[in-house]
Amino acid sequence: MKKTELDAVISDAVNDSELRSAEIPAIDLYVDQIINLVTEKQKEGSERFYERQLTKTMINNYSKDGVITPVKGKKYTKEQILQILTVYSMKGTLSIGEIKRMLTGAYSLEGFDGEALNQFYDRYMDIKDDNRVYAGRIIDGMLEAKGLDVENEEDFLAAIGGIVSLSGFFKNIAQAMIDARYPEPPEDEEDEDGESAEKSEKKKEKEKKKAQKKEEKKNRKAEEATDAESVEN
Repeated sequence: MKKTELDAVISDAVNDSELRSAEIPAIDLYVDQIINLVTEKQKEGSERFYERQLTKTMINNYSKDGVITPVKGKKYTKEQILQILTVYSMKGTLSIGEIKRMLTGAYSLEGFDGEALNQFYDRYMDIKDDNRVYAGRIIDGMLEAKGLDVENEEDFLAAIGGIVSLSGFFKNIAQAMIDARYPEPPEDEEDEDGESAEKSEKKKEKEKKKAQKKEEKKNRKAEEATDAESVEN
């Protein structure tokens, strides 16, 4: 592969097109309307991203996982749409749980509301636009520093490995930043069987009620047998 061809591949690979906050209507939207907005915007980017469409199932799962604020009725507010878009944009690198911790941590800050999320999202999109250019420059710098010629098959494979390692390092850094600022919530203390104290208590209560019902049933049968014996006598 010639260097000019690699440049074209890189340019296409980073050419995803995402909605800006200003392109989202101020009115509440149904799921289908949100998906249509995202799909139409994607058409402005590379074809490789057409198959990675936002779906109803994804949005429903975001809601079930609590990564977006509770929805009232069937329509989503602009703030909830921005939450959906943030998750959708980041889920290729971070887990849903990590994104949830990040957003939950942000909302726990005093004064962080829908407008603050709007500002964050716009800044995120601006930085992402810049990073589309930086990505090519970083790869060029790596190729030059290691003396890699992508027209050479061995160097081409080494370049792929180098790019994969960069991707992994950046992902690890983002995850480490989330761990440092928005740590996992503490889990309930566990008993000897590895169950949380809360789950263990519920289990004991359930078993206790079951035993009580069993004892009551046994007593009723004994009483019925006594009554029957009295009648015969």
